[in-house]
Amino acid sequence: MSLEKVKCIVCSSENYSQFLKVQNRFKLTESFKLVSCECGLIFLNPRPVESEIYKYYQSNHYDPHIKKKKNYIFDTIYNSIKKRAFKRKFKIISKFLPFKNNLSHLDIGGGMGEFCDFMKNKGYFTQNYDSSQTAIAISKLNKINTLNSLNQVESNSIDCITGWHSIEHIHNIDSLLKNMHRILKNEKFLFLCVPNYKSIDQYFFKEKWVAWDAPRHLYHFNPKVLKNLLENYKFKVVYNESLLQDTGYNILMSMNKNSILSIINSIFIMIYSYFKILIHGYNKSSSFIVVCQKQ
Repeated sequence: MSLEKVKCIVCSSENYSQFLKVQNRFKLTESFKLVSCECGLIFLNPRPVESEIYKYYQSNHYDPHIKKKKNYIFDTIYNSIKKRAFKRKFKIISKFLPFKNNLSHLDIGGGMGEFCDFMKNKGYFTQNYDSSQTAIAISKLNKINTLNSLNQVESNSIDCITGWHSIEHIHNIDSLLKNMHRILKNEKFLFLCVPNYKSIDQYFFKEKWVAWDAPRHLYHFNPKVLKNLLENYKFKVVYNESLLQDTGYNILMSMNKNSILSIINSIFIMIYSYFKILIHGYNKSSSFIVVCQKQ
């Protein structure tokens, strides 16, 4: 596996320090280094090159690219959380972009096209952009319009762009953000959701926190750091909100399911986490949604 060293995507600095060593959760004998930049961004460095990263998504345990799972209980919980999250995300979208006929939607990193299918059923003209050929093939089978490149999209043609847990995966994020700004209509909205490394659950699970997800997650944000990145590309942050479902999901995925003590401890972590989120809001949630307007 070829590795590359990179600069900070927020401030272009090379002045970073070692932060944490984390394992590939699907291959525990393999570990990667996270570094912390002076601007606050945490990122994988060195990281697998873009041409080889696809190998790390070829796992029967990688949820976003699994059409059918084998664990009924987990599958039921996972799908319930996902449906609730879709409804919450749509409610936020509707708040800033009230529905009318012929609204266009593009999902960045949409995987198998599940959110696109949700938006299609709401009446949107929707398209899915993802680099995973496996996910795209499933998306096409589900009759979702798919894109291999954002260069296929006309400038100033999209009303709504979403990126749910996707930008942290993108190698050339500079090109992605420039393209998203280009294709979004003036004063329309970009909706993103990313893990929050300042979350309460990260504090408890440390290197075992599932949202580190090395080497698939290349960057790690908090609300301030993501705001600074988006402003670099002429997006104005107008709203932030906790995605509460992700706190429960990340705790469920981070805990040791073979230990009764770990399960009990995780229940207390979940209760404490939601209590802190109630007080501090999205700044302490496991994931947060950010709404940005094109400037």
